[in-house]
Amino acid sequence: MIYLETDRLQLRDFVPEDLQPFKEMNVDPDVRQYFPDIMSFKRSEMAFRHMQQEIDATGLGLYAVEEKKSREFIGFIGVQYMEATPMYSLDIMPCYEIGWRLIKSAWGKGYATEGARAVLDYVRPRIDLPIYSFTSIDNKRSMKVMEKLGLKQVTTFKHPLVDPRHPMSLQVLYKDVAQ
Repeated sequence: MIYLETDRLQLRDFVPEDLQPFKEMNVDPDVRQYFPDIMSFKRSEMAFRHMQQEIDATGLGLYAVEEKKSREFIGFIGVQYMEATPMYSLDIMPCYEIGWRLIKSAWGKGYATEGARAVLDYVRPRIDLPIYSFTSIDNKRSMKVMEKLGLKQVTTFKHPLVDPRHPMSLQVLYKDVAQ
């Protein structure tokens, strides 16, 4: 199912053919530069299934992104529901996080901003929780997308799932103030 369309993108359900490029995206060290590690194929398979299950259950989630002209899977863009658990809790929870991850060949074309803007327009009237986005303090490209979307920086924090000594533990938090 296609959930959203922009001039250049389709945001849709994941299909089995997306799994291999999804796994390849998650082992690319450039794509994972601002994460504490790369994702094993097994972790990618688990994430792939979980992401589609969330979409199936709620209609909202991290959607597969296809470039219309080439019909190529280029990553994902969407929101994920975040609820505090004993292992992972932030003061902002429960909330939604808007996020994106694209294959390297799709970088620098405005796809993240284009797709995320469509997602925000789609989800704002459908949810009653705040929308946040966060990334490593060093990830200037994603921070630039957040700012283009009109999100406002609210604070920095140490990510509870990242070793506090790891350089990626310091995160910057942005909030959607247009809700």
